[in-house]
Amino acid sequence: MTLPPDGEPPELDADLEPELGELPPDPDERPPVELWSSVGDIPPWGTMLLVLAWAGVFATLALRGQVGDLDPLVAWGGSAPGLGLRATAWRLLASTFLHAGAAHIFFNAATMLVVGPAVERVFARGGFWVVYALGGAMASLASLLWRASHTMGGLSVSVGASGAIFALGGALLVGAFRLRHRLAPGRARALAGSLLFLLGQGFAAGFTRHATDNAAHAAGLVAGGVLGTLIPISPRLGGPASGAAMRVLGSVAGLALAVSLALAVRSGLGAG
Repeated sequence: MTLPPDGEPPELDADLEPELGELPPDPDERPPVELWSSVGDIPPWGTMLLVLAWAGVFATLALRGQVGDLDPLVAWGGSAPGLGLRATAWRLLASTFLHAGAAHIFFNAATMLVVGPAVERVFARGGFWVVYALGGAMASLASLLWRASHTMGGLSVSVGASGAIFALGGALLVGAFRLRHRLAPGRARALAGSLLFLLGQGFAAGFTRHATDNAAHAAGLVAGGVLGTLIPISPRLGGPASGAAMRVLGSVAGLALAVSLALAVRSGLGAG
């Protein structure tokens, strides 16, 4: 740079002076979206329906004095080895509506109310039903196989929605990665970081509390991650319009959950 005779540097035009830390946007790059301003107005009634169903089943067991008892849990759809293929199939989902105690349902519901609405908004409601149902079933199946090969005598019953919740969390982690170029700066990292914290606590509990089912957690997380790569992102966030196949899959998943809950109620009430 050549200085003028008085030694003072030339003044730059204020309009041309770049601001530190900012780069001009790429003209071909789509503008970032603000996550909740785009999808935050979608009521998460799928999440609310599930949590209310959990609460209804738990309240019924509590009024009957059966909370935590193994035989009633099996009657209401708890997953256990050695029940036969037909009895096992509907329990893979029915067991996600059951909880063994007040603390169990409280912490699952608290996590579900954080993760569930986000999945409904990022993947749309059809995607939410698919992840919860298919991811929850895969988690229950993994838990069943693990307990069948490691339980030495006695009845081993698995209940709770944590495997399905981990599936939702896995899908949302992948969703955050898929949206990394579309979200406002830092939003995808914040979303992924908060999810890792919640899911990490669940895995840690599996190593410190004997009754926590890490086989279901791990299988749910993997299944949710796979589904999160396959299910389209909501059109509001730049994904394609919901096709007929996705609508059918969402309806089938929702119907499977409803049927499994109905079978659980019939079996539980019929057992007396």
